[in-house]
Amino acid sequence: MPSLDLKDLLAEARRMQQDRPGLTLFHLLMPVGVLVLAVTLLALTGALGKVSIAAATSFFSLGKLIILSGAIPDKTFSMSAMQLAAMVVFMDCLYAYLLAYNLHHLYRLPRVGPWLERVQSFCRYWLSRRPWMKRWAFTGVMLFVLFPLTGTGAPGGSILGRLVGLRPRTTLLAIAMGSVLGCGLMASFAAPLEPLFHGLRHEWWFEASGVAVLAILVFMLLRLGRRLAAAAERYNRSQDSGGQA
Repeated sequence: MPSLDLKDLLAEARRMQQDRPGLTLFHLLMPVGVLVLAVTLLALTGALGKVSIAAATSFFSLGKLIILSGAIPDKTFSMSAMQLAAMVVFMDCLYAYLLAYNLHHLYRLPRVGPWLERVQSFCRYWLSRRPWMKRWAFTGVMLFVLFPLTGTGAPGGSILGRLVGLRPRTTLLAIAMGSVLGCGLMASFAAPLEPLFHGLRHEWWFEASGVAVLAILVFMLLRLGRRLAAAAERYNRSQDSGGQA
């Protein structure tokens, strides 16, 4: 299995900058350009405010689970489940492009580097428990991104793709497919609930119940993610101590 090592990544970055400086710059600027274009279009259509709030909520807390709130759009971000799913897929693809092609650069950043190392440790632990992913690399990365758990989004998928030996473009495709499938399934579940809840949208108890259910679901997934992260940390400590011995 190819190993993801910081020294190897930095050496690769130096080789890429020397051999293809234009391509390196393109991969750095491409996600920025796409983001600027998306923000401009949202501003022109008057949707920038609500989409920005929804995107920030998804990025910092709810992740893909934000799609479920589309069942009651009048009480959340005024966006349907399908609109929220499209937003999350766009974010995942943009994030995946940035990481798949620029991971070696991002490891150099003061706060981003240590965070990526923690995600890397989680991915190593995940692979140790699911060795079939090494044989079915593309499918493994796609399924990894599909599930809405902490660490299994675009960042984890980008590193996992590198660990199992996928090229950046193949990693990007696997992440995009996993995101489309995962978000599509969640939207397909939430969208039919919207007309059922439409008549209850003004009831305070319904709003409180919806918030409570979503909060419990998020709490359970976050707790599961933290347990997996703690198990990953113990696993990597044991591997490091065993290697030093």
